[in-house]
Amino acid sequence: MNDNSTNIYEMEDFIERFKELIWVVITAIGSLLLPIREILILLSLGFVFNIITGIIADVHVNRQQFSIKKAFSAISQAAFFMACVFFLDYGSKLLHDAQIGQTSVRWLTLIVSYFYMVNIFRNAKLIFPKNLAITFIYELLSTEIFLRLKEMVGIKTKKE
Repeated sequence: MNDNSTNIYEMEDFIERFKELIWVVITAIGSLLLPIREILILLSLGFVFNIITGIIADVHVNRQQFSIKKAFSAISQAAFFMACVFFLDYGSKLLHDAQIGQTSVRWLTLIVSYFYMVNIFRNAKLIFPKNLAITFIYELLSTEIFLRLKEMVGIKTKKE
């Protein structure tokens, strides 16, 4: 491998690590500031909005019929998450350490909320393909913006 390709791989690795650091910091700050009850309500609203945008994107953009299998999968994932929340919250109370349970629930909820937001904006991008704000937010949330920035400065990806 020559020095140029080594530098490209190091830069890509740095960008990946930087993205991970940013999301860890955002999640940590959010976990300290948001109470469990409100974030679960927010997550439930995100779940419903995710389902709605998914249905609209599938039916009107992808021209697919409503899939009960996809809907059941989304509901079962939300039910699994809720079971994890109850397990973490009540399990920590049984161990007489409520703070660790609350922190765990906040982190888990924020991570799941992040993935709901990415999916909501992915579907919104399909529904509103000419809306630059939605496209920008999706690329920022999904970290695709880093691929665009690398292309703009002339850094090639491993696939090329």
